[in-house]
Formats: sequence, structure tokens, C-alpha cells
Amino acid sequence: MQTGDIRLIKDINARLVLNLIREHKVISGADLAKITGMRPSTISNILRELKSKNLIVNLGKGESTDKGGKRPYLWGLNDEASYVLGVDVELGEITAVVLKLNGESVFKHVYKTEQTSDIQVIVDQIVNVVHDSVKKARIDMEHILGLGVAVAGVVNSVRGVVIETDISPKMNIPLKAYLGKHFNFPMVIENNANAAAIGAKWVGSAKDVQNFIIVLVELHCDVGGMGIGLVLDGELYHGANYCSGELNVHLPTLTAILNTLRNRLHEGDILKNYIDRLDELDIYKVIDAAKKGDKVAQMCFSIVGHHIGQNIAPAVGLINPEKLVIAGDISELEELVIEPINKEIEMITLNLVHENLEVTTSIHGRYSVAMGAASLILNEFFKVVLIKKSDIVSL
Repeated sequence: MQTGDIRLIKDINARLVLNLIREHKVISGADLAKITGMRPSTISNILRELKSKNLIVNLGKGESTDKGGKRPYLWGLNDEASYVLGVDVELGEITAVVLKLNGESVFKHVYKTEQTSDIQVIVDQIVNVVHDSVKKARIDMEHILGLGVAVAGVVNSVRGVVIETDISPKMNIPLKAYLGKHFNFPMVIENNANAAAIGAKWVGSAKDVQNFIIVLVELHCDVGGMGIGLVLDGELYHGANYCSGELNVHLPTLTAILNTLRNRLHEGDILKNYIDRLDELDIYKVIDAAKKGDKVAQMCFSIVGHHIGQNIAPAVGLINPEKLVIAGDISELEELVIEPINKEIEMITLNLVHENLEVTTSIHGRYSVAMGAASLILNEFFKVVLIKKSDIVSL
């Protein structure tokens, strides 16, 4: 299999057909011709080309039509033709995933790394994580379609430059160029909330949704904040200077919330055991306690939910989206955070704004950003330039 051929499908018609096969999962050549308006001979040539590149597989024959005739061949995406990688880079931690072409995960892991602001060290960490992920996923590097890298901060995704980030005091970091010295496959560098938004669109909670907001919540002992990603008319919105969604919102830290509830910790079945050792608690332990019914732990996330709702309500009122997706670690708690967020939005916005709004959580929990980073490559690979049906070339 020639990976170079797989990475470059320049023909618009071929991309369109490949996308239709991906969306339908199983489809015949006759149906492809009917949907696209292309001649059957054109479809046959495209199917032959896609099959030669190992991107599609023959799934046998379908049923004849009511008028009889030959049974049509059925086609499906070859999910294992190639793979995409995604990494979420944070201070002291890199989360990695490997996905098939259909978005199914074959590997995911959270790597603990040395806390450093040295960009060269961080680049080496990313390189090591990529190599280890590919090895543990038991795939060959030549079958990697591309790498998506998500970083907190302002990112020029066109140039692959991190303009500003919390993980380093340096400005205008050419991260794509640095990584390009180690890898020859395509790469996309993106803001973490924007990556999570693309993940929600491709492999998450906002498939087929044209207008939605994603809120990426960062909550740890000494960190409390949220990033926002916007998808408008089905496309990620970056803003004039790649600063869309940068509201600079500060949420209370986990430590601050726990200190607020210190006098009630004895009411929690699990957290009461930490009254004199709050420093041993982290976000994962508190989430686990909330899942197990600890009332004080659940109060913690109710407080967080109210703060999120208060801060995101103006954006909801401004954009009037169909869906609001909560991503990050706390998304695993679902209704525990959705309910207080909904209450705040309902109090602050007009009835017409929120009556059709669906508030939901990411289905990928702490892997939301890494899944989104990998989806950046899928988004680029399967992207079809919007054209009029009359512009489709029939050969």
C-alpha cells in the first residue's frame, strides 16, 4: 500500500464518493451515482481508484431492485487502511489516542511527563509519546495518516504556530516546523478547545450539528478555567486573530471549592476521610467520589456547573446554538453538571434562546481533546470543498 497515495486524494469527485461511503457505511455504486448525479462509468472508475488505494472494501452484493436486474456491489470504508494520532499537550502530561479512519479508538493513554517550559524538551516529549503510542497500538509508522496536536492558548493553525500558551513563556512557537524535523506525515496544530470541538463533530456528541459551542473545563487543585470552541454552519470558527472563544474565564480551583465546603466534608461518605488531608485529593478522586454518590463531592461539581452556566450564558444568547457540549474531566459526571448549567442559562437568557438548546457532555471524558486532535486529521483528509451539484465533473 502506498501511503503517499492515501494521503493525497486531490480529485473532488473521489473525495465526495469516499465521504458518501463513510457516511452511509454501506452503499452501492448505483446509489452513489444517483446521489451525486455522476455517470455510472465515472463512479466505477472512482471506486476502482479508491479500492486500489485500499481505502474501500467490497462487502458483497445487495438485493436486486423491484425491476430485477443484476444485484449491485456494496462498498464500505476500509477502516484499517490508515490511522490518525492525536495528542493533548499539557504541563506535565500528554494524552494520546490512535484512531482508525472511522474514528474508532485503538489506543489511548495518559503519559506523565517532566514539567518544563523548555520547548525543545516538550517537542522531544511529543515525539517519544507518538513513537510509543504507535508501538503499543501495534501499527507501522508508514500507516499513519497524520498527527493532530492540541495546545492550550492562541494557535495559528494555518501556519502551525503557537502564538501564546500557558505551557511556555515563549511567543510564536513554530511547533509544526519543530515536529516536522521528526515526522514526514501531515500535521495540524490547534487550540485545545477548538480540537475538542472538531472531535465532538466527528466522533462525539455533536455529529450532524451545524451550530454548537463546546466548553472545555480545566479543573485541578490549583487550576480553574474554561476554553470555548465554536462551530458555526458546520465549520470551526477561529476569529480574525485565532482568538475566538478566548473569554479568559477563571473558575474556582478544586482546592478553593473544597475549602469552601470544609465544614461539610463530614457529610460525605468518602470525602469525610480527607477532612485533615485535603492535599491528598485530586480531581479524579473527587469525580470518583461524586460518581459513587458522595453528596459533598456532588456539591463541588454543582458549584462548578453554576459558574460555567453563568459565564457561558452570554455566549449562548449571542450565538443561539443548537447544542452546548461540556468537555474535559468533569464531563464524565453528565447530569450532575448539566443540571446547574441549564438552570443558569435559563435564568440569564431569553426563553426563545434556550428552549431548543440541548446541553450535553462529551462522550470521551478526559480524552475529549486528544480525540479531537486526532479528528483534526480526519477533518482535513475527508474534507470536500463545497461545490454546486452542476459543478461535479462527469467523465
